[in-house]
Amino acid sequence: MYEKMKIEEGVSPVVGVMLMLVVTIIIAAVVSGFAGGLMGSNSQKAPMLSIDAKIKNTGIHTGSGFTATVTGVSEPIQTKNLKIVTSWSTTNKTESSYGNPVNGGGTVIGQEINYYQGPTSNVTILLPPYGFGAGVNSSSIFNPESNSEQAFGKYTLQQGTGLIAKPSGADYASLGYGYGVDNKPYEYTASGGVTGTTGITTVYSSASKTGKLDPMQAMLGEGWENLRSGDIVQISFIYVPTGKVILTKDFAVEE
Repeated sequence: MYEKMKIEEGVSPVVGVMLMLVVTIIIAAVVSGFAGGLMGSNSQKAPMLSIDAKIKNTGIHTGSGFTATVTGVSEPIQTKNLKIVTSWSTTNKTESSYGNPVNGGGTVIGQEINYYQGPTSNVTILLPPYGFGAGVNSSSIFNPESNSEQAFGKYTLQQGTGLIAKPSGADYASLGYGYGVDNKPYEYTASGGVTGTTGITTVYSSASKTGKLDPMQAMLGEGWENLRSGDIVQISFIYVPTGKVILTKDFAVEE
């Protein structure tokens, strides 16, 4: 009887330890698989994107702006699922503050509802960069800011899709409104807060008058006119559903 009790007392702790180890291993495997599944899910949902872009500042509306071409995508990307963030750093070029450091940047969100209260009804800001070509239902390089199908958030990025944002005034220089007109390079000239008959505003606070922003200010933020040849602008594309940055690239400003 004594020998039997001795054997049972020796076996019971061993079995208990083994059971605890098995349970611990199972729990660890479940947690690891769950975490891995979440990571894998995000990785699968975030597409890949590559673009070739140029940023120019000639000091006037002609030739200045942001242009890009999609050179590759892992799958078509709806711009309503994208956010573009830009940032830059340079020195102030105005006479009153010449040489002082100035930082800037802009954010464009494809999912954002851009309604502002106008004089008689709500108006919609058609956000840049405007799309044309592949992935855009109806597009034209002339006055894209007036075509809702070309607004960022409405079209799809595919290989060959073009993107464009230019400072206002390019089509209405004769009116004397816009960027770099009236012999004032690297400056905005406005009348009543708007530039040209398109009603594109030079400042964010005036956008509610017409529902349109200056495309370059929307893309790069106010003060972008301080950028000169060789300055670096960082552009990031963020895939909103996963929050992942799918492209970050530095571009040197050209003249």
